[in-house]
Amino acid sequence: DHDDHDDHDDHDDHEDDDDHEDEDGHHDHDHGSEDPHVWLDPVRVAQAAEGLAAVLVDQHGLDAERVSTCVDAYLAELAQLHEDITDTLATVPAANRKLVTNHDAFGYFADRYNFEVIGTVIPSLSTLAEPSPASLEALAELIEETGISAIFSEYLSHSRDVAAALADRLDGVSVVSLYSGALGEEGSGADTYLTMMRANARTIAEALSG
Repeated sequence: DHDDHDDHDDHDDHEDDDDHEDEDGHHDHDHGSEDPHVWLDPVRVAQAAEGLAAVLVDQHGLDAERVSTCVDAYLAELAQLHEDITDTLATVPAANRKLVTNHDAFGYFADRYNFEVIGTVIPSLSTLAEPSPASLEALAELIEETGISAIFSEYLSHSRDVAAALADRLDGVSVVSLYSGALGEEGSGADTYLTMMRANARTIAEALSG
C-alpha cells in the first residue's frame, strides 16, 4: 500500500540527475554535483523516485508490483504538485521574478519556475558558512539597485539573524520565511513534503506579486 509518502523528511538523500532537461523553458543554470537541494524541484524528485524504485526491486528484492503501485501513486502527486506550484507562481510578474535568499538553496527551484537568484546572504551551499562584510555590502547595494523587497530565509537557519540585520538597514525590505532543510511542525501547513512545497510557493507569490 501507499503509506504516507508525503511524510518523508530524508530529502538530502535525493541525488542530482544530470540528464535533467529544460522542458519547462526555465533557465538551465549549472549548479554542479555539489548542490544537494534537489528536493526543492518536484520534477527532480520524481526522477529520483523512479530511480529509487528500480533500486528497491533490483537490489533489495522488494515486490515489483507493490513498489510500482506506490511509486506511480506518488509520481501522480508530484505531477500535481508541480502543476499547482506553477499555477500559484503565475501571479508573479516577470520583472519581480528575482530572489535573494539566505544561502544558495533555491537554485533548482528558481530554474524550474523561471526565477533568478540574484544574490545570497551567505554565498555558499551551506548555512554553516559565514558572509564577509564585503559580500554583505555588495548584496545591500544590489538589493537597492534592483528594488528587491524581500529576503527569503529558511525558518531554521542561524543566518536568519544576518538576513534580518541586512533587511533592517534597507528601506522597504523584509525577511520572508521559507521551508528548506526541514519540514514545519505538525499543523503548520508545511508538515509534509507536498504541503511544504505548496506553502513555499504561496509565500513567494504573496511576497513578489505586489
